[in-house]
Amino acid sequence: MKKVILSISAMLLSVVGFAQANVSNVDQVGWLNGALVAQVGSSNDSDVFQIGLANISVVAQVGDSNETDTNQGGILNISTVTQDGNSNDAYVGQLGLFNVATTSQSGDDNDAVTGQLGAFNSASTIQVGSDNSATTLQFLIGNSSDIYQEGEYNTAGVLQFGFNNSASTTQLGSWNESNTWQLGFDNSATTMQDGMGNSALTIQLGDSHISTISQAGVGNNAIVYQSN
Repeated sequence: MKKVILSISAMLLSVVGFAQANVSNVDQVGWLNGALVAQVGSSNDSDVFQIGLANISVVAQVGDSNETDTNQGGILNISTVTQDGNSNDAYVGQLGLFNVATTSQSGDDNDAVTGQLGAFNSASTIQVGSDNSATTLQFLIGNSSDIYQEGEYNTAGVLQFGFNNSASTTQLGSWNESNTWQLGFDNSATTMQDGMGNSALTIQLGDSHISTISQAGVGNNAIVYQSN
């Protein structure tokens, strides 16, 4: 009986030894900032830094080895990151007021970066699959970006500098690449890719431009340049 107990104890110790702890760091400076972090799994890492007034950060990690880094400075910025899978990475940086960033990753090895400098900007990134990459950078006021990736090895980038620009990117399949650059105000760009190895670039300089790119199949390439 003693040998059995010792064997069970050794087995439990080995299991505990292999299970890596999750890590969460929350640093808050200011007034009425709120952070909620939930981690289920092993080796997940979440870092939240908030300085200012009434910033809100929500992080939910389910799986193993997911990483989230959230930095908020200003007033009433809101960030939500949800990771369900393994080895996903998400970064959110917000400086200003009333910016909203939403990141959802379901799968493995996805990477998402969101940077917002200004006010009333909105960014949404949804990744379903593996090895997808998305970057959203927003400067000034009232810009909105929506990125949806389903598949693997898709890459999407959105750069918005100005006022009230809107970008929508949808990628279904694998190895698709999309980039949208908007410098000005009231520009609208929509990119839809369904297939493999498609490439799209939209550049809008000035105001009130409208662009739509739709690609279905393999290896299509589109470039749109608009200026006034």
